[in-house]
Amino acid sequence: MNMLSWNGRLIPEDDFSLLPSNRAFRYGDGLFETIRVMQGRPLWADKHFDRLTRGLHLLQINPGDDWSEDLFTAAIKELVSANHHETGNARVRFSAFREDGGLYMPLGNSASWLIESEMLDQESFVLNNKGIHVKEYTGMRKGTNQFSSIKSINAQLYVMASLYKRESGLGDCLILNDDGNIIEATSSNIFVVCEDQLYTPPLDQGCVEGIMRRVVMEIAMENGWKVTEKPLNSGELENAEECFLTNSIQGIRWVGLYNNKRFYNVLSRKLTPLLNAKARR
Repeated sequence: MNMLSWNGRLIPEDDFSLLPSNRAFRYGDGLFETIRVMQGRPLWADKHFDRLTRGLHLLQINPGDDWSEDLFTAAIKELVSANHHETGNARVRFSAFREDGGLYMPLGNSASWLIESEMLDQESFVLNNKGIHVKEYTGMRKGTNQFSSIKSINAQLYVMASLYKRESGLGDCLILNDDGNIIEATSSNIFVVCEDQLYTPPLDQGCVEGIMRRVVMEIAMENGWKVTEKPLNSGELENAEECFLTNSIQGIRWVGLYNNKRFYNVLSRKLTPLLNAKARR
């Protein structure tokens, strides 16, 4: 039976339940991290912990006096081990939310947290052989404010965009901000390549502050590629030479087609082995 970690206590998944007063269920009052574990080690745990902690403070949720990166990492490793993920490779979701009680006004601000894990078969990041087809989702736009960059569990926009993706037979779809600029995909950040330069939207455009986004930017700059954060619109994607998406689980995904524009995968093929090398350090 699969196990969960509930506030640091391992329990069988079938024994877990939430009260109706749970604020994650009622209001989406919390945030989460999706972390890839490779050979038993949570990748970039320091970056995930830092983003999660900053998000909790922004939401005025108190993680407690014993909250630390060591606690965060140890709890993830304990769960992966308890679930007997033989390969040591897993997808982990760490959800943190405000304690139960209250209406819109909470009764308290202490954090509760839940960790889930599932085994991954692949032992490294693998670039897709066939480029995915993407289009813009226009049913809802994302606002730009101080909360836009956190991974909120209030994710209605991404749910609706994912439904559109499935109904349209797409590999993914692109999210727009209030200005109509392209900022990300349903679960990924976006990069484009134009004249040997790498571009990605800045956080003030409303995109999630992706961990893999940061890692790919670091790798690119370490290897001599110029990286520029700038707003992206549909015209700039149409004129780009390459486009790819990044997230913590899949690494880099090559976009082969945007509307009727086809892309190469020259830089994404170069970046993927460098990403794997960095992950194993």
